[in-house]
Amino acid sequence: MRLVTGSPTRILDVGCGAGLLGRQLRDSFPHCDALGIEPDPDRASLARTYFPRVIQGSVDDPQTLETLASEPPFDLIICADVLEHLVDPASTLKKLARMLARNGQLITSLPNVRHLSTLVDLYFFGYWPQRDRGIHDRTHLHFYARPNIIELGRSAGLHMRQERRNLRLFEAHPWSMVPAKALDFWPFRGLFTFQYLHRWHRTDD
Repeated sequence: MRLVTGSPTRILDVGCGAGLLGRQLRDSFPHCDALGIEPDPDRASLARTYFPRVIQGSVDDPQTLETLASEPPFDLIICADVLEHLVDPASTLKKLARMLARNGQLITSLPNVRHLSTLVDLYFFGYWPQRDRGIHDRTHLHFYARPNIIELGRSAGLHMRQERRNLRLFEAHPWSMVPAKALDFWPFRGLFTFQYLHRWHRTDD
C-alpha cells in the first residue's frame, strides 16, 4: 500500500488470497473497480467479500490471460509474492505490463534469496533449505536476488520507479527487524533484506 501513488480506479490484484489487501485497497480507494485473481477456490470465495469480482484460476493460465486481455486497461496491478511460483514469470509479467493503462503502475514483491539464511544453510550445513513458507518456500519455482528482479522487470518492458525493502536478521522472527535495521548498510544490506518491493512503470510512459 505504501508504494501505491495517486488514486487508482482500475485495480488488478494477482494472487489476491483471501482478500485482505483487497479490503485495504477498497478502504483507501472506495470508488475503484478492483479485480482479484486467486487459484485456491476457498481463498477465492473469501476474497469475494472484498472484491467486486474474483477470477478463480492462475494468472499464467491461457484462459485467465484471455479474460484479462478483454478487460479495460488497469492503472494498478499488484503481484505480491506471486511471480516466484509461476512456470514462466518473465512471459507472464510481460503480458501483465501490456495491460497497464498509460502512466499505470505495477507493484511486485519478491523474496530475496541472497538473505543471510541462505548463506548459512549452504555454507555451514551444505544443503539448500526447503520450508513451508518464506524465502525458501518449497513451492517456489524461481529464486531472485535484487539484480535478477531488476532484470525481470526490464525484460517485461518496465522500469523501476521506487524500491522498498523488508528487513529481518532471521526471516521467521519479526523481532529481528530491529537489529537488521542497525546493520542496514553496505556491504550487509542485501544479506538482511528478506523481501524486495518495487513500483514499476512501462518504459514507454
